Amino acid sequence: MAQVRICVCHPNRQHCEEIIDSFRQQDPELELVAVTDLRHAVEPVKENKAELVVVGVDAPGDPALRTIASIQSEKGMDPGIIVVSQHPSQELLVACMRAGSDEFLQFPIQGEELAEALDRLYRKKGIVQQAAGKTTAVYSPKGGAGTTTIAANLALNVARLLGGETASCILDVDSHFGNVALLLDIREFSHSLADACRDAERLDAGLLNSYLSRHESGAAVLPAPLNIEEMDQIQPANLAALIQQCRESFEHVLLDLSHGLDPLTLAGLDLADQVFLICDMMLPTIHNTKLIVDAFRELEFKKSKLKLIINRYYDSDQISLQEISEHLQLPIYWLVPYDSPVAIAAVNSGRSFDDVDEACGASQSLLALAREMAGVKSEEKPKRKFSLFGRR
Repeated sequence: MAQVRICVCHPNRQHCEEIIDSFRQQDPELELVAVTDLRHAVEPVKENKAELVVVGVDAPGDPALRTIASIQSEKGMDPGIIVVSQHPSQELLVACMRAGSDEFLQFPIQGEELAEALDRLYRKKGIVQQAAGKTTAVYSPKGGAGTTTIAANLALNVARLLGGETASCILDVDSHFGNVALLLDIREFSHSLADACRDAERLDAGLLNSYLSRHESGAAVLPAPLNIEEMDQIQPANLAALIQQCRESFEHVLLDLSHGLDPLTLAGLDLADQVFLICDMMLPTIHNTKLIVDAFRELEFKKSKLKLIINRYYDSDQISLQEISEHLQLPIYWLVPYDSPVAIAAVNSGRSFDDVDEACGASQSLLALAREMAGVKSEEKPKRKFSLFGRR
């Protein structure tokens, strides 16, 4: 994946480095260049062929506004402009827009706001490599923890929240006992994950779409093959190519992985932007989760990707959430309440939790998690959000 080149312009060296640190925390692969001489900022922007320029502006009359105008007026250059301000105001916002800025962020920069701003600019400027969708692996080292149920419900909820045919895609990467199609009541399908991986070298958006099944929510589904031997023939490199094509075609790609550490599971974990590590309140699951966290540490797996989700949560006088978190040495990211009747009804009928009982705690939790993934904060389920700088 090509790196995105960004020039960060601020006359104060310390502030410039602080902005750079915020961007690096968001994406360590970004190419960031500090520019402290704003009078001659056009030259380094041009020399570095910067695709984005970040400019610190703190007042409506700030000379940095002239820097933005100079960059925008330079022929042969059309970088995205992000303004970062420690003292935001409506007057300053208007001045920045008039100067030619595309996005406006307040310092200290919030990670979620930065991610959304970058995504909009990547799409607006055609930076295809970085505009790819986000990949979430759903994984547990213990069978029966609810990984497939959570992955399937998230795929459906994200599709319904965002709308359209490119909102979400779920790949069943369980090497032997994939049940995604069963849980989504997809009883017949012509192609499987094995077919798509077999054609990985010539896979494009059109061919991929012909292999996908569709749920009524709009979610795209690539089921596991019915023949176990076909799954054994899939190579990790081909799976990686498939995931990359899915990332280019969908906003959110979910991977339902096996419970061991076979080559396909390792490939999925490695390629994912985030890993939802599923654990319940049972000691065997907690034990296995501890073992896998330790294994990840030995493999130098990026710990920041791990997001611990406690499934089937209930108040227990035997073990607390704090004890689980301390034992696993991971903060708890999300709780999905225990609701056995709804879960059983949903699984046996091929429906989502929300379709069975939208008011139950598990349904509400999974819908809220899907909102978090999709960036939808209201209860209205809008297809897209809007901002002063255009469509989100």
